[in-house]
Amino acid sequence: MKTTLKNIFARFWAAWGLITFVTTFLIIFIPTLFYYLFTNKIRGQKYFILISNIWMRVWLCLIGCRLSISGKNNFQENENYIVVFNHNALLDIPLSTPFVPGAHKTIGKASFSKVPLFGLFYKIGAILIDRNNEKSRTKSYEAMKMV
Repeated sequence: MKTTLKNIFARFWAAWGLITFVTTFLIIFIPTLFYYLFTNKIRGQKYFILISNIWMRVWLCLIGCRLSISGKNNFQENENYIVVFNHNALLDIPLSTPFVPGAHKTIGKASFSKVPLFGLFYKIGAILIDRNNEKSRTKSYEAMKMV
């Protein structure tokens, strides 16, 4: 009985997470996309990062994700870092976006850019890589150095 209730609750919570993600995404998608497309690339990217940070903070609160942030003191201003996430919970992007200091981009699988609507947003915030293509891997490395 306890396991059944736990499974039912988990399914409702997962549905809530998905519904709130999609809803908040749709609210911010169009204004962010238009601003990014109709301004210079640097301003558009800064706006995109700001909005993404706010969006992820709001969404994490909506799904009840309690956080304890530590280690920001390890990041020095005007220094470059590579931060690696392990994908264990599939929340590495929502958790990293608002809490890793400084300008940053994600290296992401090019196949995600094919997802309707989200793929367009994903292209703005990520450097896409086809892991099976050596030129793509080299290009993504060079693009990361430019961020």
